[in-house]
Amino acid sequence: MNKRCGYQFILCVCILSTFQITSSFAQKSKVTENVDLVFHNTAEMLQQIHYAPKKLDDKFSTQVFTAYLDQLDPGKRFFLKEDLHQFKKYELQLDDEMKGKVVHFYKVVNTAFRQRLKESEVIVEELLKQPFRFNTAEVYNTNTDKLDYCKSVDDLKNRWHNYLKFQVLGQYEDLLDIHARDTANKLSDAQMEEKARQTILRIEKRNIANLQKLTTDEEAFNTYVNSITNLYDPHSNYFLPVDRREFQESLSGVYYGIGALLQDMQGKIGIGELMIGGPAWKSGQVEKGDVIVKVAQQGGKPVEVAGFVMSEVIKLTRGQQGTSVTITFRKNDGSLKDVTLKREALQLDDTFVKSAIIEDSVKLGYISFPKFYTDFGDANGRSCAADMARELARLQLENVKGIIIDIRDNIGGSLGEVINMIGLFIKEGPVVQVKGPAGEPYVSRVKGRNVLYDGPLVVLVNEMSASAAEIFAAAIQDYHRGIIVGSSSTYGKGSVQRPFGIGDNRVAAMNAVNTDLGTLHVTLQKYYRITGAATQLKGIEADVKLPGIYEPYKMQEKNNPTALAWDTIQAVPFALLDEQGTIPKVVALSAERMRQDTTLLALSKNLQWMQKRNGIYALQLDKYRAAEKELQTKVSSIRKQLVSAKPMGVKNTTDMEEGLKTKEQFKNDSNKAWLNSLKRDLFLSEAVYVMYDYLRLKIS
Repeated sequence: MNKRCGYQFILCVCILSTFQITSSFAQKSKVTENVDLVFHNTAEMLQQIHYAPKKLDDKFSTQVFTAYLDQLDPGKRFFLKEDLHQFKKYELQLDDEMKGKVVHFYKVVNTAFRQRLKESEVIVEELLKQPFRFNTAEVYNTNTDKLDYCKSVDDLKNRWHNYLKFQVLGQYEDLLDIHARDTANKLSDAQMEEKARQTILRIEKRNIANLQKLTTDEEAFNTYVNSITNLYDPHSNYFLPVDRREFQESLSGVYYGIGALLQDMQGKIGIGELMIGGPAWKSGQVEKGDVIVKVAQQGGKPVEVAGFVMSEVIKLTRGQQGTSVTITFRKNDGSLKDVTLKREALQLDDTFVKSAIIEDSVKLGYISFPKFYTDFGDANGRSCAADMARELARLQLENVKGIIIDIRDNIGGSLGEVINMIGLFIKEGPVVQVKGPAGEPYVSRVKGRNVLYDGPLVVLVNEMSASAAEIFAAAIQDYHRGIIVGSSSTYGKGSVQRPFGIGDNRVAAMNAVNTDLGTLHVTLQKYYRITGAATQLKGIEADVKLPGIYEPYKMQEKNNPTALAWDTIQAVPFALLDEQGTIPKVVALSAERMRQDTTLLALSKNLQWMQKRNGIYALQLDKYRAAEKELQTKVSSIRKQLVSAKPMGVKNTTDMEEGLKTKEQFKNDSNKAWLNSLKRDLFLSEAVYVMYDYLRLKIS
């Protein structure tokens, strides 16, 4: 059950002036007027400054050929073998196009793709006119990687038939469930099957329409260029001028929405992350991974969003402050759930560093650190290192005996902030190495800083802790300054990117027009631990391991075939801080306790079951329903297992409690919901137990 992560967007209101919109389109058209220049500059920049440049030969040309076609038609439902024969003459010429020849290939492919999309729409309409029978021993395999292109139109129709039958079966099974719960529903089985086909017809026509939007000259070129940059590594990307600005604008302004980051999930739009304190998060009914099925405005009819592009879904979910929107979500177990949310002006303060007290037998400090951020020189901005220092001071005034720092789902940020933050826990010494493909590594150090906290420390991580978060965890682990608790490994993004304007001619030695032709984010360097090991690919292995709830979805760097390799360089001298060797003893004690924890064992078993699912579905109704029921049972068990049986005593710090007295009610409500979520967080409770072991051994 693999899920491909795509771009994440904040649900927001983005107000653009007429001038800005006009300017965006004008600059976008400049790209199409200068396709050869943009393409050749991009290719040369990749060759000159990328960490691992490719040999531009026939082998790489074939890789580009395959990657681009796979990007356009991963399910092999549009192109035919005859198209491949037409394209084949370009297969060994794409490296020559990158070296300076006129760019033809993507234009030829795009013309054929437009035509195949039109033909496929006719095929879909034709196939969905006839009823499906779900009583034959057929299967559908959602893993399309090994499929070949169809030899004939008849073969293509058979492939579409199998795919559409699977889609209709899912809709039909949903309608049967609704019918069983709604006694007022008088539809017959045949009528429900017909309704399911009508729904899939709308969805597929919308999907094809959205693909047609991507065949415009600009978008087709963008897709082609990024199919090449992603062969260098997953984090090198080309951005059209308007795309870069839209991304920047999405991170500013006033937000009126449900408080979630959206994510493309294999063609469906779902919840990538909940914004702490937002309406969706506070509802307790929306989870990461939920897929949006329908959106209904206050007093309006639901709109099915299947096939919608990200921007269209954002438009439906945003609105005026205080208005309501009802969203139908498909949960991870396959069930449907309607959730009504009142739009709010989202407060970004809720994503900053903040602390709480965990108090049962021992008083502990807890710091939530969901993302890295920096002030970028703005006097009114905020620094996560400065905020961390403030929270450490607050917790020490509370006389806590140990501190747990939670960097789960922290995808990284400013290197300078990481170094400053490490200096709050380690007085002096090297903390990270940064190295390009040649030359000596640059060693970043903390020196002469006043350590704000030198007591027992636990850092909680998961598979989505990435980049700068991994640098922080690595330094704490390498110095034996604290104990890392979490999944078997963090994300594994140990590469450094920098943006370069395509038209600014900083690198490519050729004449460039004086306009914005887009931006290339290119990987230049890699991060290395002070031990010499790269954080790239392998990430940080936790000292005390917990089950990985994202592992079944294969979302980490190591799951991407174009990821840069793991390697090592020379270590730099540093002194361990755990002079008495307490940490290895704590790790051994905690690991043994967890090996006997029945809840963790059961959770691991269920996650292993999820990971072994092969993506093959029976197209017989009874077998399909049995498989869906088994899935729902497993997911339900996982949800229950992730809730700690014994709630912890969690409360605000004294400073926070005093401050909330003068805050708006929604901030108090948000804070209360946050504290309640911590009380039964299974993995946080396990980190607390590790801290208890730590404290007992230090005292003894």
